[in-house]
Amino acid sequence: MSIGMDNESTPRKRKLIEVALPTEAISRASKADKDRKVGTIKNIHKWFAPMPTPAWRALLFAAVVDDPGDEEKRAELLEIIEDLVPKTGTAPSWEALKRAKAVLAEQEQELPTVLDPFCGGGSTLIEAQRLGFPTVASDLNPVPALVTRVETQLVPAVLGKPPVAGDDGAFEGTAADPMAGLLADVQHYAKRVEEEVKAEVGHLYESVDVGNVVAWLWARTVQCTNPACGISIPLYSSPWLSRQKGRQAWLNPVPEDGRVRFSIGKGTDSMVAKATKLPGGRAKFACPACAKEVRESDVRKQGAEGGMGLQLLAIAVDGDGGRFFLPEPEGFKAGNLDAPDEVPDLDFSNNTKQFSTPLYGLRRQADIYTPRQLHMLGAFADVVAEVPEWVAQDGGDSDQALAIASVLAICVSKLALANSTQTRWKLDSKTGTTKIQPGFGRQSIPMLWDFAEVNPFSGFGGSWISQVEAIMGGIRALPRNTSPGISVQADARNAGALVSPASSLIATDPPYFGQIPYAELSDYFYVWLRRTARNMHEDLFGTMATPKSNELIANRWLHGGPDKARQYFIDGFTEVFSSLKKASRLDIPLIVIYAHRQEETKDGELTSSAWDALLEAMLAAGVSVVGTWPLHATNSTRQVGQGANALASYIAMICRPRPANAGVLDRRGFLQALRRELPERIKPLQQSSIPANDLGQAAIGPGMEIFSRYTRVTEPDGSPMRVRTALSLITKALDEILSEYEEDFDTDTRWGIKWFEDHQWETADYGKAEQMAHRYNTSVPGLMHAGVVTAGGGKVALIKPADLPAKYDPTTDDRLTVWEVAMHLSRLIEGKGPGTGIDAAGELLARARTRPEIDEDTVKGLTYLLHNVCENRGWTESQRWFNNLVSSWPDLQTAARVADKRGVRVEADQLF
Repeated sequence: MSIGMDNESTPRKRKLIEVALPTEAISRASKADKDRKVGTIKNIHKWFAPMPTPAWRALLFAAVVDDPGDEEKRAELLEIIEDLVPKTGTAPSWEALKRAKAVLAEQEQELPTVLDPFCGGGSTLIEAQRLGFPTVASDLNPVPALVTRVETQLVPAVLGKPPVAGDDGAFEGTAADPMAGLLADVQHYAKRVEEEVKAEVGHLYESVDVGNVVAWLWARTVQCTNPACGISIPLYSSPWLSRQKGRQAWLNPVPEDGRVRFSIGKGTDSMVAKATKLPGGRAKFACPACAKEVRESDVRKQGAEGGMGLQLLAIAVDGDGGRFFLPEPEGFKAGNLDAPDEVPDLDFSNNTKQFSTPLYGLRRQADIYTPRQLHMLGAFADVVAEVPEWVAQDGGDSDQALAIASVLAICVSKLALANSTQTRWKLDSKTGTTKIQPGFGRQSIPMLWDFAEVNPFSGFGGSWISQVEAIMGGIRALPRNTSPGISVQADARNAGALVSPASSLIATDPPYFGQIPYAELSDYFYVWLRRTARNMHEDLFGTMATPKSNELIANRWLHGGPDKARQYFIDGFTEVFSSLKKASRLDIPLIVIYAHRQEETKDGELTSSAWDALLEAMLAAGVSVVGTWPLHATNSTRQVGQGANALASYIAMICRPRPANAGVLDRRGFLQALRRELPERIKPLQQSSIPANDLGQAAIGPGMEIFSRYTRVTEPDGSPMRVRTALSLITKALDEILSEYEEDFDTDTRWGIKWFEDHQWETADYGKAEQMAHRYNTSVPGLMHAGVVTAGGGKVALIKPADLPAKYDPTTDDRLTVWEVAMHLSRLIEGKGPGTGIDAAGELLARARTRPEIDEDTVKGLTYLLHNVCENRGWTESQRWFNNLVSSWPDLQTAARVADKRGVRVEADQLF
């Protein structure tokens, strides 16, 4: 794939990133990285919407390497990039890294410093160090600044040093690993920390004689509003504790003596009691004693008045025979424990969309912990704060003391992630087994009615040792042969001053407008990190909370409404890009990652406050977009949910300072340039099988390349065109391009497109269908014969993919159409039963393309077109079908090639 060139008049060498990238390989590796649960830097600490490491590895390499201007040599460089991004999502092999570093060493100038002023989880800098770049990281938020400091500054400073306290026999055979000493010390001091904390607060965690307690399962409570009843109602969403075959267990509420106690039921679905939470999205509950409905307004009122309590539902225990559940024991004391004196006393945001607990009276950070959790987390924080002194007493140097203690401080922060009332007891819908799900499944702090309180000393998920092991796995994923970088807390507006002028490769994934309140969410971690590490990192933890007034997001709750927040975002990022432009090395482009879906205004105009605000700031700072790359990187377990209309792609914008002699263009010239250049730019995007959901977003890049190469684009009245207007024109140009595909379709398919646009799958008048058919030189009987429609009773309807016959062979179809092939492929992709799935769809595609009237690019083009129709009309289910088909295309092609090799001669009724 290749991208267009800007119109700078100054001769310069183009970099590979401005010409070609193996986007499919990068996307495949990025998705694998997102799906990986262990052995990845994501295990070090939670951050919000992190950029996958394989993508950064590829982009940084390609940004520095000169394009050779020769197809054969360019292919060699692209092969090196493919080797840098293994399809497993793991780090590259030593040999692949050696080849890449050799190419980097051949460049005319020494490697630039990679500067990321929004360092987040540190992926940019980690991959820069892996390739041998010096790095400087900054973030206004102390949480990511510390995490990145640990990853890129503190860990590299102790590589190769022997352990301070011995390896405890746990790292035999790893002497050749320069990280082994640090890992041994982390493990050693983590055990010592646990022993001290257990001696202090272990008595609060009551044990049972029959096994190891995994978690205590709790529910919030309110009082029944029926005056004749008035019992305390436990609020829980599901009675199920486990649905594992042979181990089904559920809550059985027994109202007695003015309260509800629980026994543990065992058995099948027919025996299960109901939850107190009533179906629906609102917080409505039913009293298990009198069946009185308690409305959300009642729950909020009682919560605001301090009337919400806690009740134990059950205890999850692992014994010799597996996991089982116990009811509340006699004399259980944890429910009556008082909170400690020192607790996180920060108020939550007034953004009730993402912080809903204040609506129910839980207004402070401390309110989302049980008293026992507050005692425990405070004890861990205070003991870890002593670790630097322990390391020094044991003979470790200052670098080792700071690195070991900082890693354990992060462990305390991660311990809080799984030890608050934000922790769910989650049932696996497939296996029925249960596990702990930490907070922040979404980027919010929602109100949870029932939750799991983990046993921090159990060794199971969410415990201290499990957090230590997870972080050690993340540290193992860091590069071994690196020099320490720099990580500081700094406002991105001034980040350019952190490096010498014109010295750096700017590579950053900036905040996403107003979608994620990073600082407000980070207070969840900050309160514990500050208590643990304020003496270790005085420059990061001097304030009571994370800085918010200068945070560069469009926070309407902080800046007086959406319009003022938007302008604050634009003004701030104009300063950011002005500063970064001065720091950027002249021969290297800037890399800016962005991802945000367009929105629809009330008048139907497609736009995006996020995109136009960021682009407006870039243009105001004199920065042009000279290229874009869409990278698909969504993991398969995102909580937004499979099938949702969720953005799946990152857009890598390749930018350069706009030349001083850039000209002016009028609206007509802009439209002509879009029509002339956009089709050739959209074609490779489709060939890379970018998901249909993301095609419109990806098209913004090449469209803005045209718009931003001029000082301004003028409207007919001479006024400058707004970025929002340009985005709308780009979207309309894309619609025109997709509509032009109709010329490649057979007449039955062209009729199907028009009928779909008007009626989707609904029935309509037969006469109208026949009249339209005449215009397309077809007929309703012919369309029925082609398997496109059903007709009867004076009505006609398109056949939904799910309603098509299961047995179908395109090689014997005597009226084969592109429409029918696409619909059958969708049927097989969406199908769940035998004879469906990717392999079956690949077999069908292999058979279909043996026919001269079928071209697979045309089939895919139809799918893009129909998806676009669905998106514009809000038909989400059909949109999902067509998006899934396009997204599956690379796998579909692989399956078709396998079928080709096999000979595709199997009988159709055995396959479909």
